[in-house]
Amino acid sequence: MFGGLDCPGNILPIRFFKYYFCFIIVVLGKRIDVMIFNLPNMITIARIFLVPVFLVIFWSPSPNHVLLGMGVLGIAGITDMIDGYVARKYNLITPLGKILDPAADKLIVITVMTSLFLVGKFPLWLVGLILAKELVIAVGGSFLVLKEKIEIGASIYGKAATISIYLALFFYAFEIRGSTIISVIAGFASVLALANYINSFIRRRVY
Repeated sequence: MFGGLDCPGNILPIRFFKYYFCFIIVVLGKRIDVMIFNLPNMITIARIFLVPVFLVIFWSPSPNHVLLGMGVLGIAGITDMIDGYVARKYNLITPLGKILDPAADKLIVITVMTSLFLVGKFPLWLVGLILAKELVIAVGGSFLVLKEKIEIGASIYGKAATISIYLALFFYAFEIRGSTIISVIAGFASVLALANYINSFIRRRVY
């Protein structure tokens, strides 16, 4: 409880991605101690720990809770760019990083989006669409890693969807004009990302 409000830490979507993240860590087993201790992965893990920071701030009684909470989201976005840049520049890309990075993105986005929805600042239709996309990708990705021993990397469609969703979160949080247009773009980008993922999934399964 924060300031008389129920903290959404037990909301099903947030719990799902928390358990999904832990599941992936267990699956990787012995490889984790080798791969986890490089700079990009440590930055990604730090981004994951921003999730509880956001929850505490956003659901606090502070009159600036939305502003401060979205500031945490901004920091998360910056760390996302930094860890990707460092991993590519210094050839520190690892199988663990390929899983941790999108998992961290999903976790922070789902957390912020759900929180905004609960206070009436985010549209239900976009929440449902994004949750459906992330659920399909999470289940499909887990299947490929466990059963087929292959991975589907991030695509340009996925990156575009992530950027547009981030923009939608900020637009709705601060009630900026054009929120509806941004939400439509985010929804369209999410559908394209999901369609591209399903196509890649089918091709990997066939070939």
